[in-house]
Amino acid sequence: MKKLLEFERVQRIIIELKKNMIKTAIPVENLVFHSETGTKEFERGAYFGEKNQYYTIAGELCLPNEFQNQTVDLAIFSSLTEWDSTTNPQIKVYFDDQLIQGLDVNHTTLRLPKEYASRDRIPLQIEVFSGREEKKYPLTVELRLIDPLSYELYYDLFVILDSWRSLNEHDSNYIYYERELGQVVDQLNFYRPYSSEYYQGLMKAKEHLERAFYQAGLVKNAPRALVVGHTHIDLAWLWTVMQAVEKGERSFSTVLKLMEEYDELTFIQSQPQMYQLIKDTYPQLYEKIKEKIVAGKWIPEGAMWVEADCNLASGESLVRQFLYGKQFIREEFGQESQILWLPDVFCYSAALPQILKKTNTPYFMTTKLSWNQFNQIPYDSFFWQGIDGSRALTHFITTISDGYSPTPYYTTYNGLLDPYTVKGSWERYLDKDVNDSILIAYGYGDGGGGPTRDMLETLKRMKKGLPSMPQVIESAAIDFFEELSKKMVKHQEKEWLGELYFEYHRGTYTSIGKNKRNNRFGETLLQTVEKLYSIFAREKYPAEMLEKLWKQLLLNQFHDILPGSGIKEVYDQTDIDYHELFTEMNQLIDTVLPSHDAGQFLYLFNPSGVSEQVIVPLPLESGECLEHQGQSIVSQKTYDGQFLGRFDHLPALGGSYYTIVKSDREVTTKTETTPLTKQYETQDFSLLFDEHYRMISAFDKKNQREIAGKKAVNELLVYEDLPLNYDAWDIDFYYKNKPTIITDIQEALIVDQGPIRDTLKIVRKFYDSTITQYIHLIHGKARIAFETKVDWQQNHSLLRAEFPVPVNAYQATYDIQFGNLQRPAHKNTSWDKAKFEVCGHKWVDLSDDGYGISLLTDSKYGFDAQYQHLGVSLIKSATDPYETADQGNHQFTYSLYCHAQTWKEAKTQEEARQLNIPCLAVRQEQKTLPEGSWVNCQERNICLETLKKAETDGSIIMRAYEFENRQTTTVLKFSQPIQHVQICDLLENPIETVALDNDHEVTVVFKPYEIHTFKIQLKEQNDG
Repeated sequence: MKKLLEFERVQRIIIELKKNMIKTAIPVENLVFHSETGTKEFERGAYFGEKNQYYTIAGELCLPNEFQNQTVDLAIFSSLTEWDSTTNPQIKVYFDDQLIQGLDVNHTTLRLPKEYASRDRIPLQIEVFSGREEKKYPLTVELRLIDPLSYELYYDLFVILDSWRSLNEHDSNYIYYERELGQVVDQLNFYRPYSSEYYQGLMKAKEHLERAFYQAGLVKNAPRALVVGHTHIDLAWLWTVMQAVEKGERSFSTVLKLMEEYDELTFIQSQPQMYQLIKDTYPQLYEKIKEKIVAGKWIPEGAMWVEADCNLASGESLVRQFLYGKQFIREEFGQESQILWLPDVFCYSAALPQILKKTNTPYFMTTKLSWNQFNQIPYDSFFWQGIDGSRALTHFITTISDGYSPTPYYTTYNGLLDPYTVKGSWERYLDKDVNDSILIAYGYGDGGGGPTRDMLETLKRMKKGLPSMPQVIESAAIDFFEELSKKMVKHQEKEWLGELYFEYHRGTYTSIGKNKRNNRFGETLLQTVEKLYSIFAREKYPAEMLEKLWKQLLLNQFHDILPGSGIKEVYDQTDIDYHELFTEMNQLIDTVLPSHDAGQFLYLFNPSGVSEQVIVPLPLESGECLEHQGQSIVSQKTYDGQFLGRFDHLPALGGSYYTIVKSDREVTTKTETTPLTKQYETQDFSLLFDEHYRMISAFDKKNQREIAGKKAVNELLVYEDLPLNYDAWDIDFYYKNKPTIITDIQEALIVDQGPIRDTLKIVRKFYDSTITQYIHLIHGKARIAFETKVDWQQNHSLLRAEFPVPVNAYQATYDIQFGNLQRPAHKNTSWDKAKFEVCGHKWVDLSDDGYGISLLTDSKYGFDAQYQHLGVSLIKSATDPYETADQGNHQFTYSLYCHAQTWKEAKTQEEARQLNIPCLAVRQEQKTLPEGSWVNCQERNICLETLKKAETDGSIIMRAYEFENRQTTTVLKFSQPIQHVQICDLLENPIETVALDNDHEVTVVFKPYEIHTFKIQLKEQNDG
């Protein structure tokens, strides 16, 4: 009881000192209030604050004589008490039309710069952004005369008291803090504030504290907290990108102002995209930032163009994030970013360690996995190993803070800097056996803000070292990692293999389906255009346009845009961005592959790198068909008037000409619509439907296997989706408790029968929603494609397709960036149970030694594979933060591919690439383009992913990777003579020159899952 009372007594003294810090406060008078509705006198206490509005308050600061040449704060604050700046008002303050600082609910005061201290009148302008929610509030604007001695002692005492609070009662210094603090407060005299007795007490108390606690070097061998200022600014979330740029302006001006006051402040800011936007929008602010970067106070780290989602972005997109991100930092600031700084991203692909290694990014920092729902990764500092064996030194920042609540909670990338946080974070650190330092990124974020004066005053004091407390040291973050790297040399056993799976936010694989589809199609189309120009029109390569469009795509991969967790306005803008991308890309394609409607030749370009049998939509008319070298190409006119052709072989990364001839032969067997009966036969399948046209039996004739087990094939179910938190982000483990099978049949028809495929049409209703599926039964392959069009009008409803998988497999294989990953198909452990929804890209497979089933998709990412079961999430319709998210029209295709043996022998990878990377078919009057493959790869387990112009010269960059976990020696055969070939890193820096077999061939070795980037100089090319 005595100890508690003693603590509360000191706490009460600190409250009194805080009041005395403000010697005098006077309102700023005669201000004028400007808004959309007009101009009026600013009235103190008047409520305003309509959602998403901008206001201006203007007038003059009139400094009384007693304020001049003193310590003076301009205080601007509302009545709002929430700390979060994501929705609260934010303010900019201008003197003489010059931006001085930003203010918000966590930054309510601006200390008058010295150049204004002696002026009696200062032109003032206050710009207010009301915030993203309807919040009426009054605004107070006042000048405060600060008493420096009261100010200093307040922070002296606060830091010591909070240090005492952070100690366990059994700590050897606990009694020391209690005794010394008691003696300090006994010396204070509050009877007459600002009297000589009052100041004598302050001086005695300060001298006592200096002697007992703040003498430099008082504490030896203490653990250290390396701290760096930070503000995480979501480039879009509850605001648009341009509003994020405004947050950047406010936050960065605040940081720059505090840097003038506190030499201790170092500040880290990632995301070159944000720097570029600030440069374009606020060039003067940008120049000030560059000055601080040169001075070493502002650290531009982060490596990626934006803090991108690492689940959904393709492998090539991730490479471009690093390519453009590191390039910007190098060219603008003359520095090489060494840390992948992703504090708020939701999960990390097992392909990332190799990308880090091959972009010269040795360190990785994140935080959010400390939130995990069921399991905790056993390290905070460790080596993270990817699918190819590459490793990256990884550190989780996990700060603990609580204000003054009785139960601590974890914060992450928006850390406070106070003694309780510093001590708690050190105690929480899991790897004290290796490292005596922690890293803390302090400052308010998400909605911006950054470090506060309170935090910096704490830093000034804690850096001296306090008993039983970590010593706080300002850092550049890289200092921490370089020290950690040396210490971890002898601790290689601290490692984590495979993905870093986040046990929350599983709904982000599905939310805002249109964006995920546009992203997938955009990634593919950009790479297709790069291949076209690299092969056919290198001299016209549209490098500037492609860079612009890549950067726009990369921006929209930000971790609150692509995952689907933003507001409506965010997706209104991405709709515009994607439309522009597709328009520009199609125009570029038309330039290289011009089409002539009356042309008698058809040119097919195959960008997929796969030369297997493929079905291609054709620009033919009735009575036309194709011939090639005297052989007719199998074709079919479909129910919607489209022509299809089946090609047994198309050159990979190349093209072929076909002759268009007039023909009387039928190109389709049947196009009239007839009712679908309960039984349906093709050469590959025997199908049986129940009264609701659920596919209750599907017999694979070739492999003599039934694929419908306990559930119907392609059973469409809707699950109630009411997560406990984070509506757009989460799918909670209990969602499967409440399934509804969609049985309301509107139509069941046979709409198409032909030599390439048969098509069934089934239309279903679910309340106000309509689901139309065209089920394509592709002949010659045990593959069923479900082309799906949905008018979705539900909310809090998760639409899924479920498939029985009668194979004996305890592991499922998922396509990921630059390879694939096995995950358990069971729930044996808590780690396995947590993965009830996981991310995959183009396919997922369950196979035993003799049979398997692959599920291919063109734009879906959320899967659930369990023993003899596959499922894919199709639509998730949250209401927060986007009230009508995912309502409206959807279009996507997924495909069931039944096969003998495993996915490798069945060429699942090739099938999925054909679904996702369409061939281009154009009619032409003359044969003007080369035929054949630009490059052939001898081994089919090598995926030829990328062709592009090199960033620095006229060479061609080719990127390829091994995808069967098999070391492979292969020959690359080029159609044109080559001068030399270099193996590069992912940033296109040469590493070694490969010896040529001849002027068309080179032999290269791929390790399992290895990504190789080749720089190819053709003989006819110039160096420039």
